[in-house]
Amino acid sequence: MDEISTELDSLNTEVISHMNGWLDMIGGGSASRWIGALVVLVVFFILKRVLAAGVLVGLRRLAHQNKQSMVANVLDAFALPLQVLVMLVGVYFAIELLKLPEAITSTLFEVLSILAGFSVFWAMFRAVEPIGVSFNRLIGRFGAGLGDDLRQFFIRGVKTLIVVIGIVILLEGWGIDVSAFLGGLGLAGMAVALAAKDSVANIFGGLTIFADNLYKRGDWVETPHFEGTVEVVGLRATKVRTFSKALVTMPNAQIVDSPVINWSRMTHRRIKMVLGLEYRTTAKQMEAIVDQLRDFLKNDEDVAQTDVAQMVHLSDFGASSINIDLYYFTTTTDWVKWRDIRNRHIIAFKRIVEEEEAGFAFPSQSLYVESMPENFAKEQPSQEKSSKDKDDQREQRKIG
Repeated sequence: MDEISTELDSLNTEVISHMNGWLDMIGGGSASRWIGALVVLVVFFILKRVLAAGVLVGLRRLAHQNKQSMVANVLDAFALPLQVLVMLVGVYFAIELLKLPEAITSTLFEVLSILAGFSVFWAMFRAVEPIGVSFNRLIGRFGAGLGDDLRQFFIRGVKTLIVVIGIVILLEGWGIDVSAFLGGLGLAGMAVALAAKDSVANIFGGLTIFADNLYKRGDWVETPHFEGTVEVVGLRATKVRTFSKALVTMPNAQIVDSPVINWSRMTHRRIKMVLGLEYRTTAKQMEAIVDQLRDFLKNDEDVAQTDVAQMVHLSDFGASSINIDLYYFTTTTDWVKWRDIRNRHIIAFKRIVEEEEAGFAFPSQSLYVESMPENFAKEQPSQEKSSKDKDDQREQRKIG
């Protein structure tokens, strides 16, 4: 670094001596120096335009031709800060030519150094986002939604770090002792850390979610606290839109410490169904119905045939029906398509049972009386006679 600084100083001295020599050739007076300073500003303004419209555009085209989109985007981010730096260099040389009083010159140079440092950090700040976007291929391994959350976290973190470092360096340039301030922050940080331990736990919980890839934006998740679709995976908390359209914000530490079911990671979606046949259904009919149900599921392209169970069996004698238990999976995990498939299958199962001239049972109870009371038969005729007499009396009243 010292060698580079020495070379820059010698180059600066040589350029200024040449410029002073040119001014001496045209008189070297105050007016000529102002004219020379104006010429220098015009030259650097033209150089800035050439840099923006020529060099940077050419480099961007070359980067696009070589499929280096990240380089092209970084050049776009650097364009404006570089133009500002070029103009600051022109102002520096113009001030050198004017031979202003030492106090004014030192003040102007200090302002220029601050602006130059600001331009450098400004360029770095602008370059963070295109560099972060270029990480798509790397962080895409975590999934589209989670990769985008990781990229946004990286961009925000690096931008914050650049701003903090830039402020510290600028304060040091102004002669402010930042080390004592940072030391005080270290002592105060212990108290803050103790007070903010929950926030720190949430941050580590967010990092755990990113590292373990528990879920990403758009996933359907279920925990003991909520169930819904993930909208935001933040560093401190996760926001989930429930199926009642309410927005739930849950700290990451609580989510990590509880079981999380990610329904969006299903490979297949399950269908469980029980068909209740009437007890008058014959054994031959039941065998035929079970065989047709199995054939139907085996030949349905919407039903998964491998890596999952597919079972159709007579399960038990129910209270009012003989039950057939169906257990199988669909190839799709989409909820709407799954409901359409289930709807189609119910109609098909109903048709299979009807073709075998059997029927579905419905809940019912049968009452069997083994014997009647002895006096019930004797009382019955007298009750019938009494009822008949009452009817005759009613008829006589109507006639009368």
